[in-house]
Amino acid sequence: MKKFQAILEEIMEISRIPMILYDADGSCAAAFTGTDASVDDSVHEFIRSDVDSQSLGAFHYFKVISFDTLSYVLLVSNFAPDSFTIGRLAVCQLKNLLESQEDSVTKSVFIRNLVTGSLSSSERNRQIKKLRLATASWAAFVIECQEGFTDSYAYQLLEHAFAGHKLDFCCELDEHHLLLVKDVSNILKEYKAQTASDTKLPQIRTKKKQPAAIDSEQICASLKLFAQTLADTLRAEALLQTYIGYSTLADSFSQLMQIYQEALTALKIRHTFFAEQDTIAYDELGIGRLIAQLPADLCHIFLNEVFGTQIPDALDEETQNTIQKFYENNLNISETARQLYLHRNTLVYRLERLEKILGLDIRKFEDAMTFKLAMMVLAHVRELES
Repeated sequence: MKKFQAILEEIMEISRIPMILYDADGSCAAAFTGTDASVDDSVHEFIRSDVDSQSLGAFHYFKVISFDTLSYVLLVSNFAPDSFTIGRLAVCQLKNLLESQEDSVTKSVFIRNLVTGSLSSSERNRQIKKLRLATASWAAFVIECQEGFTDSYAYQLLEHAFAGHKLDFCCELDEHHLLLVKDVSNILKEYKAQTASDTKLPQIRTKKKQPAAIDSEQICASLKLFAQTLADTLRAEALLQTYIGYSTLADSFSQLMQIYQEALTALKIRHTFFAEQDTIAYDELGIGRLIAQLPADLCHIFLNEVFGTQIPDALDEETQNTIQKFYENNLNISETARQLYLHRNTLVYRLERLEKILGLDIRKFEDAMTFKLAMMVLAHVRELES
């Protein structure tokens, strides 16, 4: 867009003729003279019309069409005798710039620009047509490695082993993050045996065909298995500890930014609340998603209500492991003691000692729930302050 503005400014400086540039959806992209509601309305009518140019009121109207797709609408003030000719020259300049920029567009460049919001709707549609892309049902997987992917072949492995179908996309986001947008129908095909024994998994079809009924439970199981396989493969082959957040489904290009943001959110919340997990789904974040949206001042109020002024520091590893096992076994003392290879009385002693420290008896459901929430809120606060 900056290049387009520079071209128009240069043409206007030479011709002394004011111009206005609109996106293909009728939104003003660059105004070098005043606009009003009547002009905006006339632009929308012009977009819906079949003509490529027309004169109306104080302006000549031109459509900038690239790769058979409407990209922009240019308005040129018609007060000068040669303004129509100047307008056509400006349209040619814009069209050539658009097409030269997109000669080097690849699928990876397209998906990175799309999910990061660098493409307007007209640019998106034009590049979709140029690359001959079709719609599908997709899930987004954002792969994170704090060590960085520099000097590793993780991206090549991702591209060739996991993004091999024509409706898949992958790209490098930065040195710590890779993105895979995967056609879900291929995940269901390739992981069919692992996710369903006798039940045949449905095929997700493109919008051009009548979509089949989808078993959401089987899709969730397939996505989970695929994400874990992806993490395990990168760990084994690229020798990198990776973490993966993945999204719900999208069935249009306009929704890809949304599922990308879902996958990023899942990764962020994994770091705060589910650090022990390699992979995490956006729709399985549970109360973590809610707590992650709480402001810091509200969190401090809650923590003061639970702990008073004695907010606990990090608990030692033995205590953390005891608490985790106790929760995993639904507050069952006997089963927890058995799994920890402890005498029942030893476990009771540990829990009583914890009660003295915290003022909460996690053997009681209400205190156990309060403590669980408080520790998640505390983790969120520390994340905000880090």
